[in-house]
Amino acid sequence: MSQQAKTKEAPKIQEAKGTAKRDFLLDVEQQVQKFWDENHVNEANAGDLDNKEKFFVTFPYPYMNGRLHLGHAFSLTKAEFQARFQRLLGKNVLFPFGFHCTGMPIAACADRLKREIEDFGNPPKFPEKQVNNTDKEEKVEDENAEVKTGEYQWNIMRKNGLPDEEIAKFSNAKYWLEYFPPLAKKDLQKFGVMCDFRRSFITTDLNPYYDSFIRWQFNRLREQGRISFGKRYSIFSPKDNQLCADHDRAVGEGAKPQEYTVVKLFLQKPYPAVLKHLEDKKVYLGAATLRPETMFGQTNCWLLPDGEYGAFETNTGEIIICTPRAARNLAWQELSPELGKVVQHAKFLGADLMGAAVEAPLSPLKTIYVLPMMSISTRKTTGVVTSVPSDAPADYAALQDLKNKPELRAKYGIKEEYLFDPIPIIEVPEYGTLCAQALCEKYKIKSQNDRDALEQAKDEAYGQGFNKGVFVIEGEFKGMAVKEVKNKIRQMLVDQGLAIPYAEPDKEVISRSGDRCVVSLTDQWYLKYGEEDWKKIVTEHLHTKFHVYNPATLNELETTVDWLKEWGCSRSYGLGTKLPWDEQFLIESLSDSTIYMAFYTVAHLLQGGVLDGSGESPLGIKPSQMTDEIWSYLFHGKEPSSTNGISREALDTLRKEFLYWYPVDLRVSGKDLIKNHLTMFLYNHAAIFPDLMPGSIFANGYVMVNGAKMSKQAGNFLTLQNVIDLYGADATRLALCDSGDTHDDANFEQNNANSAVLKLNTFVEWIKETLEGPLREEDSEYLFADKTFDARINLCVEQSKKFYNDMVFKEVFKSAWVAMQDSLSKYIETMKRDSEKLHKKLVLKFIEIQSIILSPILPHITEYIWREILKKDGSIVNAKWPVVPEADQSLLASDEYLRDALHSFRQSFQKESKNKKRPLKAYVYVADKFLDWQLKSLELLSKYKDSFTGEKEKEEQAMKIISTEMKDYMKFKPMSFIAAKRDQYKKDGIKALSPEMPFNEFELLKANVNLIKACFGGVETVEIYCLSQEYPDPLKRALRAQPLEPAFGVEYEK
Repeated sequence: MSQQAKTKEAPKIQEAKGTAKRDFLLDVEQQVQKFWDENHVNEANAGDLDNKEKFFVTFPYPYMNGRLHLGHAFSLTKAEFQARFQRLLGKNVLFPFGFHCTGMPIAACADRLKREIEDFGNPPKFPEKQVNNTDKEEKVEDENAEVKTGEYQWNIMRKNGLPDEEIAKFSNAKYWLEYFPPLAKKDLQKFGVMCDFRRSFITTDLNPYYDSFIRWQFNRLREQGRISFGKRYSIFSPKDNQLCADHDRAVGEGAKPQEYTVVKLFLQKPYPAVLKHLEDKKVYLGAATLRPETMFGQTNCWLLPDGEYGAFETNTGEIIICTPRAARNLAWQELSPELGKVVQHAKFLGADLMGAAVEAPLSPLKTIYVLPMMSISTRKTTGVVTSVPSDAPADYAALQDLKNKPELRAKYGIKEEYLFDPIPIIEVPEYGTLCAQALCEKYKIKSQNDRDALEQAKDEAYGQGFNKGVFVIEGEFKGMAVKEVKNKIRQMLVDQGLAIPYAEPDKEVISRSGDRCVVSLTDQWYLKYGEEDWKKIVTEHLHTKFHVYNPATLNELETTVDWLKEWGCSRSYGLGTKLPWDEQFLIESLSDSTIYMAFYTVAHLLQGGVLDGSGESPLGIKPSQMTDEIWSYLFHGKEPSSTNGISREALDTLRKEFLYWYPVDLRVSGKDLIKNHLTMFLYNHAAIFPDLMPGSIFANGYVMVNGAKMSKQAGNFLTLQNVIDLYGADATRLALCDSGDTHDDANFEQNNANSAVLKLNTFVEWIKETLEGPLREEDSEYLFADKTFDARINLCVEQSKKFYNDMVFKEVFKSAWVAMQDSLSKYIETMKRDSEKLHKKLVLKFIEIQSIILSPILPHITEYIWREILKKDGSIVNAKWPVVPEADQSLLASDEYLRDALHSFRQSFQKESKNKKRPLKAYVYVADKFLDWQLKSLELLSKYKDSFTGEKEKEEQAMKIISTEMKDYMKFKPMSFIAAKRDQYKKDGIKALSPEMPFNEFELLKANVNLIKACFGGVETVEIYCLSQEYPDPLKRALRAQPLEPAFGVEYEK
C-alpha cells in the first residue's frame, strides 16, 4: 500500500466565501479596537487592598521564533473568555501577556542562517537538490551524524513571507527579539484580546528588569537549598554540547531519561571469527534490562540476526557488544575511554554471533548461548537482550519458536542442546513459578510474532511479578518479596562488576539544531524537584483550595508531581539570564518561566510599556536599582538595608500592585505543559510564594483544522494573522468557542468560521430591521408566547453563567448563541402564527442580554451593537452580568409540552386522515394523574436511578430487578412505560421521574383549543376531557392517554 493510500490527506486552507460581510466585521473590529485603545478599556490597575474583588488570569508566554498560530489562539481564548466573563461579574480583571525568548531555538536558527550565508552567500544560492528526511524514519549508520532537518533556514524564513533583504538580519539572534514580539502583540490586538499590554515584556538579559527579577528568583531558590550541582542523567545534544530541554526539541517533547541495568554476558573462548582479534581482551554482550532481579533465570542471550552491532571499548578496557546507537549514549555517560568519544574495534551483524557461548551472571547455567530473536529493535536499548523465559512472555514465545521449528534453528546454525528449559525463580500468585508460560497460554500466544498479545502479557508479568512475586530460587533471597530486594540485587551486580548502569531517552529526541540526542551524565546545576518537604507543599495544595476544571488535569498533575525529580536548570548555549553565582551558565527556558506572573504585577511601572525595558520607567527606576533586596521588599515585605535611590512612595506603589493582584487566580495552558511547566509553576510558587499559591489551572487539548492535524506540509497551517484576515476576529473566536474544551483534540472547522461571518451579519441586520419595524408597545400585557420567550431568555442567562464558571465554552456557545437564537426563532414563529407583533420590551431585553452574555466571545460585534445600535453609554466590557428572575420551569415545561403535543397531533392526524372525508369533531383526552402501576414504576426508577449511567450491564441488571418487583402489575404491560421514563430520565434528569404534574395539562390545552383545531384540519369542534372525570369515548381512544401524553380521536364525515 502506498503512503498516499494509507494517509488521509489534510483538507487545505479554505478561502472566505465572499468578502463584503467579512469586511463589515473587520471594519467594526478596527473601530472598536480604536475605541478601546483611546479609552484604556483593557488596562487594569490595583484597587483597594481591603476590597480585592479582582481576577488575575495568565497564559504561558509564547516562544518568539515565529508568528502566533491557531494553536496559540485556541488555548488563549480560554483565558480570554474567562477574563471577560469575570469582568462582567464586576471584578477588576488583569490579563497580561509576555513574550518568551529564552533558550536555544532562536540562537540555533540564527547560527544556521550564519552558516548558510557563509557557505552559500547572501542571498544564498543553494544546491538544486536538498535531501528531506524529516518525514520518514531514517537508517543512520553514523549515530554522530546530524539528522537532516529537511529545509534550509533561509527557505523556511522565505516561506514565512520574509523578503531576502530582511532574512539576513535574523542571523543576529537579537533581531528575532526585535522583530517577532511586536508582531505577536499586533496580532493579539487584532484578535481583540483583553490584555493590559503595558505589562508586556520580553525575557532574556536583553530586558534588564526581567533579568534582575530572574536572578533574584534563583538566588532565593539557592538560599533555600533547592538548587544543587552534580552529575545526573539528562537529555543532551552532543552537537550543541548542552542539555536539551523540552523547549529545545524539534522532536521528543516530554521525553525523559530511562534508566536500565546493562548485564555483562562475557564471551567464552574461542571468540567468533569477527572478534578473533580481540581474544586478548574481556568481551561481553551488554544486555539492557529493567528487571535485573530476574537474572537468576537466564537461559540464553538474544540478538537480532540482521541487526548491526559493534565491539566498543569501555572506560575499564573491557569490550562491550551493542548497537552503535547505544555506544553513543554510553560514551556520554563516562563509560568510554574519553567522554563523548566512541572507540569501535569491530562491526558485524547479529548473525555473526549466533551460537556463541557466554557466561551469564547469577544464572545457575555455566554456559548459555546467543540465539536469534526477530522482534528486537536496534532503535531501543542496546539491541542485546538476555532471556528469562520463566518470567518474560516474549522470551518464552521466542524460545518455543526455536524448539518447535528445526528449520529456524538450521538457518542460524543453532543446535538443539543450546535450548534450555525455563528456570523457576519467582512465584506469582495465580500464575505459579512459570509466569511467562501461564500468560502465553492465557493470551493464546502462538509465536513471537503475536506482538499485541505479547505486549499485554509483558505488562501483566512485569506488574504482577514486581508487586506480588516472591523468590523461590535457592539462596539468600529465597522467600523474599521481589519489590523489597530488586534494587539490592541490581546494586550487587554493579558492585561486583557484573553490570553497569545505563540510560537513554525514553523516546527519540531531536534537537532544534537537528541533532539526535542522547542521555549524558553531566555536571550541572539542577532544581531538586521531588524532595519530600517541597513535594508535600505542592501535593497538599493540589488537594485543598486548588481547582482544576477537568479530572484528567488533576490526575496528570498528581502523576507528574510524583515522578518529577532533579531538573537541570543550566545551559551553556542560547539566550537567557546567567546564573548569578556561576555566569558561565544560562538559566534554561523552563526554569526562567515559573513565577514570572509576579513580574507582570509591576512590569508596567518599571518598563513603561516598552517590551525590552529600554524606555523611561514611569517611576523613574533604573534596572541597576532593582537589587535582590528591592525585589524581596516588593514581594515579601522585607525591608531593604538601602532603597538604592528609589523613593519610598515608588516602592510602596510597586508593593501594592503585587499585594493586590497576587495570587494568580487562573492559569490556562495546553495539556502538553502539565508534565513540565505547569508542575514547575506549582513547585516554584511553593518555594517563593508558599502563602500565595495559584488558585486554579485549566488545561485543554490540541486543536486540529478541518479534522486533521495542523501542519505546514499538510497545507492547513493557519497563523493568527491568517484567520483574522480570512474571517475576522469575532467569527474566528466563535468557531474556536465551538471547537471543544476537554483534553481531547478539538477541531476548528473553517466552514464554521465562514458560517459565523454570515450569522453575525444576519444578527446585526435583524436587530436593525426589527427595531425600525412595528413592535407592540413596551407597556402592553405579555401573552403566553411573550412569557415563555422571557423565561427562555432567563434560562439561557442562568445556564450560560454556569458554563462560563465551569469553563465549558462549547456549552456557552450552545446556550448563549444557539439556544438564544433558537428561542428567538420560536418566538417569531409563534407570533407570526398568531398574527401578533413582537413585544418591544422583550426584543430590547433579548438584544441587550444576548449582547452582554456573548461579549466575552464576540467582543467587537457586541460592542458595536451596544454603542451604535442600542446607543448605550460606555463600553459593553464594563457592563454587568444580567440579573434576571429564576427561569419559570413550569412555564417552560408547558410551552415545550404544547409544542410537542401540537406537533404530535398534526403528524398523527395527517397519517390517519388519509382516504377519509372531512373531519367533523375531535376528542382530546388528558390523564391528569398517574395510575397506581405508573406511580410504582416511577418509585422503582427513582430507587435504581444511579444504575442508569450508560453502562449496559448495570442498566440491564437494574431493569431485571424492576421487572421482578413489578410482577403484580404485569397485566398493564408496564415495561415499555418504564423504558420510556428511564430514557427520559437520562435526558432530562430527576424531574422526569416526578409523580407531580409540572403544570395543569387540561387547562393549557383548553386555553389553546384554536391551535388544536388547526392541527385537525380546521375541525369545527374540539372537546377536551380529563380522565379523572366522566368522559365520552365513542372511538375508544381515551385510555391511550398518559400524563403529559394526551390521546385524541377524530370523527369524520361518512
